[in-house]
Amino acid sequence: MARPRCGALCILLAVVFAAAAAEDEETEKQSTYIVHVAHKHAPLLPGRGGLVATGAYGSFLRDHIPVHMSVPAPRVLYSYSHAATGFAARLTGRQAAHLASQRSVLAVVPDATLQLHTTLSPSFLGLSASSGLLPASNGATDVVIGVMDSGVYPIDRASFAADPTSLPPGKFRGSCVSAPSFNASAYCNGKLVGAKAFYEGYELELGKIYSVAPRSWAAPNLTRYATAVT
Repeated sequence: MARPRCGALCILLAVVFAAAAAEDEETEKQSTYIVHVAHKHAPLLPGRGGLVATGAYGSFLRDHIPVHMSVPAPRVLYSYSHAATGFAARLTGRQAAHLASQRSVLAVVPDATLQLHTTLSPSFLGLSASSGLLPASNGATDVVIGVMDSGVYPIDRASFAADPTSLPPGKFRGSCVSAPSFNASAYCNGKLVGAKAFYEGYELELGKIYSVAPRSWAAPNLTRYATAVT
């Protein structure tokens, strides 16, 4: 008895199924997204955010992503409550698209590497001795300056020294986090009020970082930091 033959049709079907499986695998790959939540729909958080906010946004995701899209499970990385309201999370493309369609969500933005706008920070920010933000804000004496960069190098730098009795402004809600190469109690003070490394999204995309700390070994922007806090 002759064995049944598949021929070109079976080969074609096998190729189609393999392509579909590869497409599904690619579709379900997780990436980091920043989710901007409408303020009135954001979780009500007692006091400061931190782990409480992360847990609350975990519940937010479970409430807004249907069961058939819940694998792989979304994971909240960070939460935001000052400059923005929302969180960063690991999501699949389908999960991100579904969230973006919800009325409670303003936008879902994929994490991306951005290039510098300029290396001339004072003129870019409108800072000059005669006009702009500096004279209008009385020298910005009560302003906390937030810097997002590869780190800071405050060691043996007079610009980052402060009166040992001085304290961070009362409205500051950040923290100075110690690491093996960064002694928070020695480096942070009333002038350098906080320092923290945000690395989870980077590691999930590109792999483990050998040393995680807010300290920069190269200190490429030390001059601009020092000018800002002087």
